[in-house]
Amino acid sequence: MLRFFLIIFLSLFAQPQEGSDKEFIELYLKIQNLEKEIATLRNEIEVIQTQLDFYQAKNIEKINEIDSKLTSIMSIEDLQQSEVIVERNNQMLNSYDQAILLIRKGQLNEALSALNAFVQTSDDSDDIPLAYFWMGEINLTNGNLAVATQNYNTLVGLYPTHWKVPLAKFKLGIIYLEQGSKERAVAILDSVVREYPDSSAAKASAETLSSLE
Repeated sequence: MLRFFLIIFLSLFAQPQEGSDKEFIELYLKIQNLEKEIATLRNEIEVIQTQLDFYQAKNIEKINEIDSKLTSIMSIEDLQQSEVIVERNNQMLNSYDQAILLIRKGQLNEALSALNAFVQTSDDSDDIPLAYFWMGEINLTNGNLAVATQNYNTLVGLYPTHWKVPLAKFKLGIIYLEQGSKERAVAILDSVVREYPDSSAAKASAETLSSLE
């Protein structure tokens, strides 16, 4: 009889324990499912963030490309009046890009130093002809006509097919006029009109020649 009551007592005691274990297991499974869902969401977020970074980088690359093309056809005055389209980390810029930013800030001497450093260390860059052109522009602006002449002549001599050559030759013609070398100026301005008839430099050269008659 005692054994019978003991069995009943233990069975009654075990029922709530079994219920508690069941609740614990269900809670544990729910937590596991939630952890899986959170992990999945995190993966999706990482994928989306990676895609976002990729497309942002592509857009910045395109914007920088457009900015570079716009910059290459501007004068020093245009650059100084323009706004920087994309502000990039200075540590990511080469000395040519730094020079353009310095020109925009009006720091011409610092820009000239950056350009000099660029042409001495970046032999394979497509920006080297532009660097020589900007060096000529800065020296011309600063009144250093002899150095500007050397810069423009370097561009013309080393990169004769570059699209900046007509403008560089026109600038040389203007320098020769300022130096009193009219015959030399007329010769080079005339060559611009003949060799690059569809260029803006040819139009400017023709107007300058007309004013000399």
